[in-house]
Amino acid sequence: MPLGDLRDPAVLDPGESEYRYATDAGGVVPMAYGRYGLSEEWDLTLMVSGATVKAEARYGRVLREGTTRSSLIVGLAPYGGWIPDRNESGSGGRVGFEVPFVFGVEIGGVYELWLGARGSGEYVFGDFQVAGSNQRASGAGVRAGPVIGMALGVPRIHVLVELTAAYEYWFIDHAGASLNRGGFVLIPGFGIRLRL
Repeated sequence: MPLGDLRDPAVLDPGESEYRYATDAGGVVPMAYGRYGLSEEWDLTLMVSGATVKAEARYGRVLREGTTRSSLIVGLAPYGGWIPDRNESGSGGRVGFEVPFVFGVEIGGVYELWLGARGSGEYVFGDFQVAGSNQRASGAGVRAGPVIGMALGVPRIHVLVELTAAYEYWFIDHAGASLNRGGFVLIPGFGIRLRL
């Protein structure tokens, strides 16, 4: 959910770049992911979200064991994906990485709460519409901000809710024109988790 300067105008001028329209598709995106534990402290995740695939290596350090379990988690998640053509606005690709740092508490296997920070970097490239023809464009962006989330359920099935509030800045060039911009975004997440 982009805020401030990151929001697109309600009506797009036909002569303007369609880079933002093509690369910042909003709305609900289907996602599926699986996580496999390599050891007590390390696990690997593979996630598919729309046309993007992300792999993540996570390290978790348990601080307190028992019916209330607390831990610190840090990870590194590279990703890449394809930007499909939306209404002949152009297409391209994206690559990037994400680094989460989270403190989490699990209570009796029923409740979970987590709080932390997430940072990321991304590079977007492709050929997008401007003034009636496709022109080369590229953009590099950075994003950082706090994340908070919770899960509720029974020991093997949980419903998860998460919100990231971040500041992001993009350095964008489209056919020689600078489209640099920055501002705040809200990134909500919802899911159902099944532990096998």
